[in-house]
Amino acid sequence: MAIEALGPLLEGNHGGVWFLPGEVQPKSVQAAAKKAGFAYFHLEGRHIARKDQLLSHVASVLRFPNHFGDNWDALEECLTDLEWIDGEGYLLYYDHIDPFLAAQPDQFETLVEIFRDAVGSWKEDGTAMVVLLSGSKAPKGVPRLKKDAED
Repeated sequence: MAIEALGPLLEGNHGGVWFLPGEVQPKSVQAAAKKAGFAYFHLEGRHIARKDQLLSHVASVLRFPNHFGDNWDALEECLTDLEWIDGEGYLLYYDHIDPFLAAQPDQFETLVEIFRDAVGSWKEDGTAMVVLLSGSKAPKGVPRLKKDAED
């Protein structure tokens, strides 16, 4: 099961963007993050089909500053800052990606690129950011989390 690969991934301080197949309970992901000392954020996408909904939800869950600009550039800027959050690393679990992916496939690709850029920025600072995407199928270009997953 893919969730079993998460613990070693976090303990090894590997950042990246992965697809987490199957129905995985957010509490299981949270427990793995807590064990590794990572700050954990659950993005519940069940009712998110538009960019503005997504940006608002991410800003709320990650407690972005009030001056957050509600656009892709502001999202990337905030994801690469996160100075207000304590943790050995960061784990974002975006569950139920299907509504946004189906309604806005190009926007979803942009989101994945922003996540990858944020992961890369944190890697340069020696901090891991792990982004897990979960839904009915893996988005284009996003590898599945497997027991041997590494960055």
